[in-house]
Amino acid sequence: MAGSIEKRGKNSYRLTVSEGFDLNGKPMIHRKTVHGTKKDAEVELAKFVTEVQNALVIDGKSLKFSEFTEIWKRDYGSKELAPSTYKRYYRMLETRLLPYWGHFYINKIKPTDIMKFYDLLEKDTQLVRKKGNNGAKTKKPLSGKTILEHHRLLRAMLHKAVYWQLIVTNPAERVQPPKARKPKRKSYDDEQTKILLENLELLSSEDIKYKVAIILTVFTGVRLGELMGLEWQDVDFKNGIISINRSSQYLTDMGVFTKVPKTESSIREIAIHEFIIFLLEEYKLWYEEQKSIYGELWTNSDKLFVQADGKPMHPSTISKWFVKYVGQIGLPVINFHGLRHTNASLLVAQNIDIAAISARLCHAQISTTLDFYVHPLLSHNRKAGYALENLLLPTSS
Repeated sequence: MAGSIEKRGKNSYRLTVSEGFDLNGKPMIHRKTVHGTKKDAEVELAKFVTEVQNALVIDGKSLKFSEFTEIWKRDYGSKELAPSTYKRYYRMLETRLLPYWGHFYINKIKPTDIMKFYDLLEKDTQLVRKKGNNGAKTKKPLSGKTILEHHRLLRAMLHKAVYWQLIVTNPAERVQPPKARKPKRKSYDDEQTKILLENLELLSSEDIKYKVAIILTVFTGVRLGELMGLEWQDVDFKNGIISINRSSQYLTDMGVFTKVPKTESSIREIAIHEFIIFLLEEYKLWYEEQKSIYGELWTNSDKLFVQADGKPMHPSTISKWFVKYVGQIGLPVINFHGLRHTNASLLVAQNIDIAAISARLCHAQISTTLDFYVHPLLSHNRKAGYALENLLLPTSS
């Protein structure tokens, strides 16, 4: 790393250290002025070079948050993030982060600045659709969860700036993150799940794809995207195993697309019961019949869940059908993801090893299974409530 000394006046010297080029191709030059003798300046230059090498001095004066955002999107966001995640982050940047932070120099952002930003978010509103009323929109304060998501994105971006040696420390790490109220995750108890399964048996053959999708989710706990990504090659009929190798999603500008999971742990095998194998065999016969009916018009996607002509099905088709269906049969309306919560809750109620459940659900940590997906069943709640009553209170003779 090069360094130079320039005499500026009596007992005054300007030190210059060159650190190559930044992400925009601009020279990274660090300067400071010291006073004393030429020998003092030489000692200070050696210290200055060491400081720059150890990233204790970083020149971020020329890099605004808006400029850094373009670098982050180009070199990280668009390459490393899942398309749906990147789109969500892009929307957060465009609507709130860039309008507020765009003109800030990234090395000048302080924890107090971030605290002020969160205060503003708490006063901010967003348009949401009201139930009924012909879909009219109304203004509603940002939820704690939404504010927390903005914090996490800002913190992650500034963390990347530290990693790229554009700033020394991450100011967002010194700010207490906004609190988000943990949402109550809706699921079915054992009795409600039995009612659901009993009603599914009454469906006509035309609705077999929905029956298969719901039963697979109840008994495996797969995510909707993983379910929609299943292909026939993923079903091992002989050994009773389905393999999760990909996920299907939908974005407006991309349509329905399939992606490989980011982590190897997301790729997994799930054992399934014999009755599900029989159901899949029945579904396969229906599937092949549909293929023969459409002939040359059939699209060979090999996906389990397809449209009438074989094209991949929109992920929301099954979830919308499910919400409408459970309302028709008199069950509490939950979203399709609630079946994943239902799966975990029922397995825990059966005293299945938490580690095994966590592996089936593909959670990085067992605590996630306990904290977010396991809900006490009402029947077990009552049993716990009656336990001490039966033990301590006298029984009537």
